[in-house]
Amino acid sequence: MTGYAEASRLVAGDRRAEKALEAELTDLIADTYTRHDGLLERADALAARAAAAGSGRYVALAELARADVYNRTGRAPEGAGIAQRRLESTADTVVAARAHAIISGGLWRLGEISESASHAEKAFRLLTEEDPLCLRVDHAMVLAAQIYGYRIGGRSVAAFRYAQELADRLGRPSMRIVNLNNWAWVQYERGDLAGAVELVTRMRRLAEHTGHRLTASCVDTLARVLLESGDPGQATEVIKAALAGFSDETEPDAIPSCLLTLAEIQRRRGDLAGAVASLTRSREMSVRAGMAESSARALHELAACFAATGDYRSAYEHMVAFHGEWTRLRSEQSEAAASVVQAVFDIEHARRTSREYQRLAERDPLTGLWNRRKCEQHLNGLLGLAPAARGALSVAILDLDHFKQVNDRHSHEAGDRVLRVVGQILRDTAGPDGRAVRLGGEEFLLVLPLGGAAAREHCERVRRTVADQDWSGVGRGLRVTTSAGVTEVRPDDDYSTLLRRADQHLYTAKHGGRDLVVGD
Repeated sequence: MTGYAEASRLVAGDRRAEKALEAELTDLIADTYTRHDGLLERADALAARAAAAGSGRYVALAELARADVYNRTGRAPEGAGIAQRRLESTADTVVAARAHAIISGGLWRLGEISESASHAEKAFRLLTEEDPLCLRVDHAMVLAAQIYGYRIGGRSVAAFRYAQELADRLGRPSMRIVNLNNWAWVQYERGDLAGAVELVTRMRRLAEHTGHRLTASCVDTLARVLLESGDPGQATEVIKAALAGFSDETEPDAIPSCLLTLAEIQRRRGDLAGAVASLTRSREMSVRAGMAESSARALHELAACFAATGDYRSAYEHMVAFHGEWTRLRSEQSEAAASVVQAVFDIEHARRTSREYQRLAERDPLTGLWNRRKCEQHLNGLLGLAPAARGALSVAILDLDHFKQVNDRHSHEAGDRVLRVVGQILRDTAGPDGRAVRLGGEEFLLVLPLGGAAAREHCERVRRTVADQDWSGVGRGLRVTTSAGVTEVRPDDDYSTLLRRADQHLYTAKHGGRDLVVGD
């Protein structure tokens, strides 16, 4: 009993230590959204405490917290480099997820939007409900921003909504406010001014309620929305009041960006002298901080202001200077981004080689589609997500009608050709977010990011495509049809109940005459 009690006491102590480290990491991540002073020292202190507690995971996460600060303070290649090395050496999925998030942030700041989005998605998908909530919130926020940056569309709004749900659960005001700010900017950029107004209103109320001052980035969004909603006076007051109180910021170019917005307000109101003064101040601050992009933007806007006053010589000189700085900036960013991308490619290529056997084990050798094992793994992962994160989801089981007759009348080789063609049809029609699976024999399955009615319509199109296919090259007089059972995921579904219901619908289709789609 004594040994058991001692072991239990040690386990409880380890859990308390892990919880303390998680709380410290949560504070550190939340504070990156409000200020940067002292964060590097705090990351080092967290690493030292994690090492003393014997937690390799939190030593790595502390190092990645340092890399995150580098990303946010103009040292993106250095931050991404730290994350690359951690990604290469770790077998811990939480650490790997965090490394992908840091790489994503670095690439985003270097202008590599598509590569950044890919890493953001990996950072989000690698985490589970059991992993630290602070990381899940941060990664959901990063993914929302990357989806918007790379794939503008309705999905971005859903991603922001889910990130907000997680942030509200965590309860850290800084993260809740920043996600609302990013979401409002998306709505503003998409032309949904009413949506943007609603979100900046929520953001202001939350800041007032929690006593958190809005950062320069948040003020910039607020002023833009006020300006476009017809209140340039309030926009001016908000941004001038904020500028008077800012000293340290989470993004080095945030205050220069606020000055750019102020200059636009002034220019629209006819105050060209005020606009030139704001732009000159923005450029001077950018040059001192080494912020090449905001410096170049200030030059571009100065050229427009000088042109508006009729000083075309100054306008021309500033435009020439802008193009020179912009070209140099893009070249430097491209070189740095290429270095990051190549390093990550080398890491992932090595891992991909070792995973090749796993990939083969997950594929049906005849059609190349996912097999039953991979399908079950994928669906269980989707069913484990919160409905807001998962979105609409349906599955369909499809079975080729009278397939035994194809083999008997036209040969097994013809039957294999039919299966390959049908597999290709399913793959082509599933879309980028759908999945086609061969369950075995002549039975297939589709995983569709669609609601019930839309999923039935999709399967109906598949049914017609198979029926209308010219099969004469496979066998003379050959006609192939398929029946399908479709069902939408319900809140209490697991893998078995979901497929059982789809199978029941398929049974109804078979006994209803075949070449038929039956759903909920």
